[in-house]
Amino acid sequence: MRLPTFALGLAIFTTFLTIPSRADEPKQEAKQVEPKAADGDAPLPEGFPDATKPGTVEVKTYPAYRSAVATVEKATTRSGNMMFFPLFNHIQKNDIAMTAPVINTFKTPKMVETPGAKGEVTMEFLYRSPKQGKTGRDSAMIEVLDHPEQKFVCLGYQGDMSDEGMRAGVARLNEWIEEHKAEWQADGPPRSLGYHGPMTPSAQRLWEVQVPVKAVK
Repeated sequence: MRLPTFALGLAIFTTFLTIPSRADEPKQEAKQVEPKAADGDAPLPEGFPDATKPGTVEVKTYPAYRSAVATVEKATTRSGNMMFFPLFNHIQKNDIAMTAPVINTFKTPKMVETPGAKGEVTMEFLYRSPKQGKTGRDSAMIEVLDHPEQKFVCLGYQGDMSDEGMRAGVARLNEWIEEHKAEWQADGPPRSLGYHGPMTPSAQRLWEVQVPVKAVK
């Protein structure tokens, strides 16, 4: 049974606020157990691809979608609480059911590269359909936006989210882009996708690191 909107929201919130501080990447032993389905806690938006298999790098096409977006200009990788509550209030007020994943985009690349660095971050709660609700500003922090179809090179992880895993993931994806520079080039800042909350055992949680790409002409 899927979690009610309120419980699921708090679950995902807790996940994003309890990223462990470790010197290693997400626990590799987590791969020894079967991960929970990407939509096991909440449905994916219409047309969204499944989560990338842990340890795999692949290019995926995401369809056009609608989301509520919160932005903090001077944030750290641990500033999720500043964005979560306004987003959660937005979906509660507008009767928008929770979906997975929750997306964090690090508009300032040095935030990922340098521990403790500050910069612009966005957090998104995705609508199930681009026809749901309406676009526009809802508050000083929240704006509902439509996003175009876009391609991303993606690296799947299983286990706990971590700053170190994000940093290592972005580095690996940048290396992949360099190796495939005859075909692809980066087309924006990196982002992380989290599919599960703490009610799912950490060893079964899926998340991924992504960098937007476009084909080389």
